[in-house]
Parts: sequence; structure tokens; C-alpha cells
Amino acid sequence: MPLCTAAPVFVSDHDRAALQALVRQHSAPQALVMRAQIILLADRGVGVRPTAERLGIGRATVQRWRRRWSRASARESALERLVDAPRPGTPATFSPEQICAILALACEPPERDGRALTHWTHAELAAEAIARGIVTSISPDSIGRFLREADLKPHRVRGWINTPRDAQFDEKCRDVCETYRLAPERAAAGIETRSIDEMTGVQALERAAATLPLRPGRIERRAFEYIRHGTLTLIAAFDVASGK
Repeated sequence: MPLCTAAPVFVSDHDRAALQALVRQHSAPQALVMRAQIILLADRGVGVRPTAERLGIGRATVQRWRRRWSRASARESALERLVDAPRPGTPATFSPEQICAILALACEPPERDGRALTHWTHAELAAEAIARGIVTSISPDSIGRFLREADLKPHRVRGWINTPRDAQFDEKCRDVCETYRLAPERAAAGIETRSIDEMTGVQALERAAATLPLRPGRIERRAFEYIRHGTLTLIAAFDVASGK
């Protein structure tokens, strides 16, 4: 009786490159890596039994993912073919409207019971959502999950400055560029062109205790207290023509 041979698996050049990149990723989920290896081995003509033995998995797993790859639509990417199909679960506890209201709350200035907060925490957001009647009850963990899914980080703040536009910027820019352009000619005539900048209010600090070096199992430690020796102003002059 002839042996049963598994149906060949077709992999395009684009999908093959995507699968190989997935296998090389150190942070990729191992389940996806294993499935990508199954398809790459099938693309090289390796049978079901040798693939299962090489990867240390059951033949049913190899057959299932070979079959799912072959039946998937060509419009799906390589990663989409390897992910698990959606599974039915318990009904959602919170409606989309409630989740949107919680996310909108996280974007508001942090304030609870008339007092300003430094930032929104998961616990504070949960308490405020309940106080406003958005939900009857919710845990800080659920708040954190909604924020992660929306990529919102209300606990982080980054400073920025909006410099007003100078009405004479173009004119000043032309003057500076022209000065730099003529610097070599003026240097030949004995005229120096220098660019000067300064950093004011630099604190001269000294640690109150010596820094302890790192050692196995412990990072480098620096003293929190310091001795202030006043402030300094650093001034630097750059010779445009010579670069010194």
C-alpha cells in the first residue's frame, strides 16, 4: 500500500522572507515561531513526520497549521495566517461607550473631589469613574488594561516649549549665513569671526560621600546628599574660519 503524502504547501517569496524574519526575532512569541518553522519546513518539502520530530511536537499540530496555511486567503499576511482564530468568550463587562468615557476621563486634568492631583493613577481613575456614574464598579487593573489598549499614559508628562515666530527671522538668518560665508575671506584679511555661546547657572556640586562601585548583584550607588560650591557660567567661542 503506498504511503500517504502530505499536500505541498505554497509559500511566496514575500511570505518566506516574513516567516524567516519572524523566526529570527528574539522577542517573538514562541508559538508563532514554531508555526513559522512548520511552514518553512513544509516549503522545503519536509514531510509531516520529520517536521514533528525535528520540532518536538505532535503530527496533528503540524498537519493543522499546514492545512490552515493552505486554506488561508492570499490577501492575508504571513502573520495573520499564523495567529489563533478568535474564540468566543464571556460577554464584555463594560460597553464601548463606558470604555470611551473612561478614556476621555483619563485625558482630563487630574482632579478628585475638588483637589488637584499630580497625575491620574489607575486607582484614582477607577474611583472617579464610579463617582461620575460611568460604571457601577471597576478595578484599577481594568483601567490599566483600557489605557494600554489605547496607548494612553496619563502618568507620564513631557515638557515642551512653543517659541513664537520672529517677524525678522528671515532677515536675521540671511545675516548670519552671510557672516559665516564671508568668514574665510575676512580671516585672510586678519578679521576673526567667532560664534559665542554660554551656559549660565551651572551648579558646582560635590557628592557628600564617595560613590560606591558596582559589584555582582548590586548596581553603582551614589550619595543623595551633596555640597554646593556656588554656580558657574561657561562661555565658549568657536572660530568659524579655522574650526578652533
